[in-house]
Amino acid sequence: MTRKANRIQGKRATKHFEEKIKMDVDGARGIYFNEEIVVDILSRLSVRSLLRFKCVSKFWMALISEPCFTLKHLKLSKNNQNSPKILFLKNMFSLHLSSLTPASLSSTQFTENVQKLDWLYGGKPWSCKIYCCYDGLVLVGVRRYDNTNHLILFLWNPSTRESVVLPSTEFLPQEDYTCGLGYDSTSGDYMILKISYQSCSEILALKSGMWRIIGKPTGIYSSWLSDMDSLAFVHGAFHWLGLSRNDSVTSYDITNEVFKEIPLLDGMFVVPDMKYVKHGLSVLGEMICICSTHRDQWKYIFNVWIMKDYGVKESWNRFFTIQSADLYSLVPEYRFSDGEVLLRCKHFDRCGYLFNTTKESSGFWPQYRSECIQNGFVYTESLISPKLLT
Repeated sequence: MTRKANRIQGKRATKHFEEKIKMDVDGARGIYFNEEIVVDILSRLSVRSLLRFKCVSKFWMALISEPCFTLKHLKLSKNNQNSPKILFLKNMFSLHLSSLTPASLSSTQFTENVQKLDWLYGGKPWSCKIYCCYDGLVLVGVRRYDNTNHLILFLWNPSTRESVVLPSTEFLPQEDYTCGLGYDSTSGDYMILKISYQSCSEILALKSGMWRIIGKPTGIYSSWLSDMDSLAFVHGAFHWLGLSRNDSVTSYDITNEVFKEIPLLDGMFVVPDMKYVKHGLSVLGEMICICSTHRDQWKYIFNVWIMKDYGVKESWNRFFTIQSADLYSLVPEYRFSDGEVLLRCKHFDRCGYLFNTTKESSGFWPQYRSECIQNGFVYTESLISPKLLT
């Protein structure tokens, strides 16, 4: 069922909801609340609170479980630009969820506010990797001690602690590839795309439960994946950097099932007397974002570009430039409502990743050298159940 169909179904149930709310509340306190007011209040609460409120009555459980309510809650969570959460991996085996704001990064009194999450199955894994987060769902890859060559992919909702093991693939090799997670609004299905450096790509539609090969784009020699933890998904397509005669962004439209190339500005990657260069691609506020890095004597220079009008070559704009002698990697992760940008960085003097913002007075998180973050992504809470998608 598509999101549009879910909304229509929700509207048809309004009269029934209104009668039930009146009955539930009247029986308790003799007060009448309009259904729209109740839904509006509940949809602004955290997932943790909503899971508790399912126990209030059978009707509240049905309301909170409705697909139309789930979508309304997700939309409001996405629009709350000033309170993102960070899902991060500590020491390979410990997953955490933390709230993070620009003020908390700047404060010397920063409290981490961490909720340690249950592991996905019994026993310790040999290794773990977070590929990406989308709509409150997290794509996680795990290798177990009994078979370190085999990668198990999970789709996981940390807020509800529900997870599902995804089907195994027999086509692509287990190494040298990356994945992305996105939603096809036409079919109402979530898709996972897996691409490697040289070979064909394959895609999984969760409703079908089967991987299928989709080939590779013509004219692309290989995929530039070394600086990408996951494939960037925006405007109904996955994106990554491809090596061709002309540097470009490669995309795969999941609705029309076609590869495309998005051109870069001439000279966008040209660096005089370069000694070290790398490029990464991410999404920033529904816009494609590229970070081009090069070394100039004792410092690293990070040029961040955004494409303001999707697919329009001339709309590439240099967003900001950072020069640092301490950082050697930088990925823009999130843009706050005031324009400040959350950055995921690697520091010469620290283990793992650090988070910082473009504001000069902002501090690094985590603050202590003993803490090592192996991986981390901005995360949006949702009620979407992975088990209902397959």
